[in-house]
Amino acid sequence: MQHSLFKTFTIAAITATSLSVIGCNSNDDNPTPAATFAETEGKVLTSFTSTIGTPLYNDFQTKATALNEAVKKLAASPSAENQTTAQEAWKAVRVVWEQSEGFLIGPVEDNSYDPYMDTWPTDRNELNALLQSSQSLDADALGGFTNEETQLTLRGFHPLEYLLWKDDVNYTAREKEYMQGLAQDVLNNVNKLVADWKPFSTELTKPGENNSRYTNKQDALLALSKAFVGICSEVGEGKMFEPFEGTNGQPDSTISESPYSHNSIADFKNNIQGAYNVYLCKYGGSTGTSLSDLVAYNNKTLDQDIKSKFQAAISSFDGITTTFEQAIYTQRTAVQNTMDAINALKASVDEPLENYIKQYVKD
Repeated sequence: MQHSLFKTFTIAAITATSLSVIGCNSNDDNPTPAATFAETEGKVLTSFTSTIGTPLYNDFQTKATALNEAVKKLAASPSAENQTTAQEAWKAVRVVWEQSEGFLIGPVEDNSYDPYMDTWPTDRNELNALLQSSQSLDADALGGFTNEETQLTLRGFHPLEYLLWKDDVNYTAREKEYMQGLAQDVLNNVNKLVADWKPFSTELTKPGENNSRYTNKQDALLALSKAFVGICSEVGEGKMFEPFEGTNGQPDSTISESPYSHNSIADFKNNIQGAYNVYLCKYGGSTGTSLSDLVAYNNKTLDQDIKSKFQAAISSFDGITTTFEQAIYTQRTAVQNTMDAINALKASVDEPLENYIKQYVKD
């Protein structure tokens, strides 16, 4: 639950506080004053990195390691049970990754970790040609696929998804080699991302110091806010809209984000939840001083509007009762309602939040 900067105390709480200070001097009767705007502003960036950024990337590393081990086990001993375990490990990594897209700033953007791990749709013709070739499929070889989008679709989560959701476990030797290379390549990228995050987090939390790319707090806070606004735009106007619109007026489920596992709706919802986590500074049961606190200090109406739009967008996914790949054909109204809710969220956050930060954050 979000901490409020202005708390209303009940009579019972006041009584308890009064009893606790009997025998103390009168100065101690005054409650601790609420944090000033400057104090709140000063904590948002450090709270973000310690509450969300660092713990989430650590979770990402843990889950990518588990996925890698599950894929190795499946390749060594193909069975329905091991396939299911690997599938669940893939989904578990996706939860963390998709939520992390609420803040695609710093090394994940600088060093192309996003396209290296999450380019789609998979080029199935190129994938089959790769399997039929003599090209090495280990992680080192896949790590060299950086030059064009066709290459990028052959590494990362989605070709691995394609192999893990194969109808049977009769994997060829090349498929086993490929799935292991893909899982190791993902883990390699996650390990690099985690290593790169630490120096970047110092840049973010100490703008204007030590050659930080951010000149001041306003600059850093705008980067953070634009990052989660960006993912709202990508989900509503790209990830969902493009398969929904399709080509020549016909929906196209083959260009959805996770079509083989039918995990697309979970991906989209976790994107929006990740953005909301950034706004609330909330992750894994922990909370910190947030952008929400900063906005509420001077404009409670805007803060409540942003939160209500986030909640409406997230809950709107419940109206889609089948897979996204099926819903774009059979539940188009429900899909449209979700896209509308996400676009309304973007409109409520984009310029209003940017203008608020520019108006009130001066250093």
